[in-house]
Amino acid sequence: MKNSKLTLAILAIVVATLVSVVVVSCKKDIETAMNQTNCTAPQSFDYRRIEDEVSYFTDFKKRMKDKENATFNLDDAAWHLACLANMSFCNINVKYDDFLFDTIGMQVDTEDGSMMMSEIGVAYDQMCTKIKEFKNGFDHCDQNLYYINVSINNNGIAKIVLVSSITTGAKYLSDHPWYFSDLFEATYVCYEYFSEDSVYYWDGLGATELARVLNIFEHHENGTGPNGAVCYFPTRNHTFDYTNTFDPYSSGYYYINESRVFAKKYRDACTYALDPFEMCYCLDSYLGLGYDYINDNLYDHEYPVCWAIVPQTIHLYPYSYWTYYHQLLVEYGRPITIPNPNS
Repeated sequence: MKNSKLTLAILAIVVATLVSVVVVSCKKDIETAMNQTNCTAPQSFDYRRIEDEVSYFTDFKKRMKDKENATFNLDDAAWHLACLANMSFCNINVKYDDFLFDTIGMQVDTEDGSMMMSEIGVAYDQMCTKIKEFKNGFDHCDQNLYYINVSINNNGIAKIVLVSSITTGAKYLSDHPWYFSDLFEATYVCYEYFSEDSVYYWDGLGATELARVLNIFEHHENGTGPNGAVCYFPTRNHTFDYTNTFDPYSSGYYYINESRVFAKKYRDACTYALDPFEMCYCLDSYLGLGYDYINDNLYDHEYPVCWAIVPQTIHLYPYSYWTYYHQLLVEYGRPITIPNPNS
């Protein structure tokens, strides 16, 4: 009888323990589910996994309108705003021979380095208003919005970079087998784009004309004509200069460390002017660098979108000389066709 009572007591303790464990476990599961339901942690995603960009952003607009309970880090929020802006305002399927760069600033609501979906929706409406005002003030009759990118800092200041393509009627081009198929093609391009009558100072016309030709030379008309416009979605960017480029075939020129990007040492102020051959070398080298980078770091269906050249000067202590050089900034993107609703 004692054994029987002892057994029942032990069983009662075991059952109570199991019930307690189950209750605690269920409580934790419920709390976890509730936390997941109300989770506002910034989402992180890989845009390369998006199979249909148009469908994704059509749905994203609906999610903004519905003020979905989702939060994005600032980089992802800026990327979505940039893509929406390119879809709404840009078309690369036009003819042009020059570029204009402009920047618009605006304040957006952020919290702890992130933005809620409702805040992205407000920022989108604000951005659209500013871009429309910018377009209404176009200075050229043949000006077209070619590309837009957006960045947002931790203080909620959004910078909208606008790249416009224009037609001026100018006619020019450049050289060398880093990018061109052979010297014949390079020479032909040289005579077409660069003039012996011009003085191409490294930090003046040399830089601006190289940037102009870089931006118009690789012109991707990927559009479908009346069936839809084409825009770019930003993917990444990269900076090239004499510190991270090397020309094993260089004959010496003026390039520091046999760099493929212009660089020169001077003790005093540098007034160096590139001759047409050097302009051709730079154009060919810069084009090659921009395309080799995406070939070596492959993303699917990606192109250089725009090129910029920033003249830089640095004094290397304790040496007595100054270094004058170009920084080549290349921004990359994926062309996206936006169907024409009337097609």
